[in-house]
Amino acid sequence: MEYAFKLVSSLEKVFFDRPDAMTGYTHGSMLKNEIHAFQLVGWFDDPDACMQNCYLQIDSPLSPCIRVYKIGYVPGILPAIEVNCDNDYLTKTPGLFPDPLHEIKNGKLELIARQARAFWVSVEPAGEMMGIYPIVMKITDEDGKQVAELTYTVEIIPAELPKLSIKNTGWFHGDCIAVLHHTQIMSEAYFDLLDKYLQVYVKFGHNMILTPVFTPPIDTAVGAERPTNQLVDVRVEQGVYSFEFSKLKRWIALCRKHGIEWFEISHLFTQWGAKHTPKIMATVDGTYRKIFGWETDALSPEYATFLNAFLPALTSFLTEEGILGKCYFHVSDEPLPEHDAQYGAARQILLKHIDEMQLIDALGHYSIYEKGLVKTPIVCNDHIHTFMEKGVTNLWTYYCMGQRKEVANRFMAMPGYRNRILGWQIYKNRILGFLHWGFNFWFLEKSRGVLNPYMDTCAGGCFPAGDPFVVYPLDPDGEAVCSTRLYVFHESMQDLRALELLESLTNRNTVEKLLSDIDGFKKYPRSNDYLIHLRECVNRLIRENI
Repeated sequence: MEYAFKLVSSLEKVFFDRPDAMTGYTHGSMLKNEIHAFQLVGWFDDPDACMQNCYLQIDSPLSPCIRVYKIGYVPGILPAIEVNCDNDYLTKTPGLFPDPLHEIKNGKLELIARQARAFWVSVEPAGEMMGIYPIVMKITDEDGKQVAELTYTVEIIPAELPKLSIKNTGWFHGDCIAVLHHTQIMSEAYFDLLDKYLQVYVKFGHNMILTPVFTPPIDTAVGAERPTNQLVDVRVEQGVYSFEFSKLKRWIALCRKHGIEWFEISHLFTQWGAKHTPKIMATVDGTYRKIFGWETDALSPEYATFLNAFLPALTSFLTEEGILGKCYFHVSDEPLPEHDAQYGAARQILLKHIDEMQLIDALGHYSIYEKGLVKTPIVCNDHIHTFMEKGVTNLWTYYCMGQRKEVANRFMAMPGYRNRILGWQIYKNRILGFLHWGFNFWFLEKSRGVLNPYMDTCAGGCFPAGDPFVVYPLDPDGEAVCSTRLYVFHESMQDLRALELLESLTNRNTVEKLLSDIDGFKKYPRSNDYLIHLRECVNRLIRENI
């Protein structure tokens, strides 16, 4: 029986082909409080066997800090949307893509004959160790015979990454968690689930969270409804509004326990035009019912009266919690130029109660900013150059299904460097925040139904594979199943923090010289090796200057 094992970087996407062509990596470096990952790729060939189990034993002082995962494969029926697309994809053919990470706790490596299978190795010292350590990986067959031994050497540099300087939010969909786990929203079991997902959310670099004071009016078909996900209780008695914030208080406490620093209050008008209101439930003279929704005009006197009662109560509560200055508010997601008048009128209602610098929204057009309708713009990364050329400095950025040509994104069919380049671009272009719409969007497009994330990664064929989510439902041990793309995205945030550390040890000019090949958001070397070697260079300079 012929075995072949190889160590490759975290940026490789291992399909079923024999791994000979992949660049091998046997060493790397990291700072004390980083997560460092690489992959073990296995292959065997035997005409008489279709499956073979091997067993991995790790011999290293770092063993207590190492977690090993089997990389699962999920279908991608839409790897790329061909309209306004480029050719910098690994494939545009539908198929199976490596993504979910299932932790291995018994050392068993499951191999299939004549198929490359990958295993993710995560080194997580949590600031406890420093120095150069070998990670010796011994692999035996089912008879106990050793069939391979590989060594990966990692250097842990005696320095720590600083706290992430930007705001980083991935829209956290509590209703998706409840529906997939058959749990009632706002129940005790629901908050227990949130606790598990928030642990992963924060571990992988998010420090800001979408907070559903009312059911977020995003990714919802006109006239349809998402499950009620409302943290504020509303009462109406004889036409007078009152509000109860105990659920919101619990949410804030849970998020802060995990390290969330910033709160993104959900949108107060519907997506793509601000024409209607969120679904808002209330107890009206003893009867629980919907009081606002698609049937309500956004600029109606009734809704303005509601907001004029609600927003002072909300901001007073957030002040008591000590976080009003840590909160941002949304008007309406992705307004277009033709929505200027409607968006501006909706915005004016909020400005009676909220500082305009705390109003943020995703934009794809400069004219909305030019008219002063958004003071803190979150601009798609394929259009942000327009803002940069005009000297706008307080920029955030985002990407989603539309950003599929030249720029960074994290679709399953894209090479790893298109995911990891983002942190370097954020540093060089002095970006203040990043937003992505899908940490765990497990619904069909516009929330028309529910999907199984292991069977549908495209929300029914609407989005490029991987766009809607980077995490999978809990495994049998009660842990959220991460994706390789979430790890690599987190590596890009670690890169950003490393650059900021190096700047603090040297100066901005020294760091920018390293990034001379990165220009804006569309020009950068298309190479995994480039980013790996660049990060090693940064680590070397940190080591030399501490």
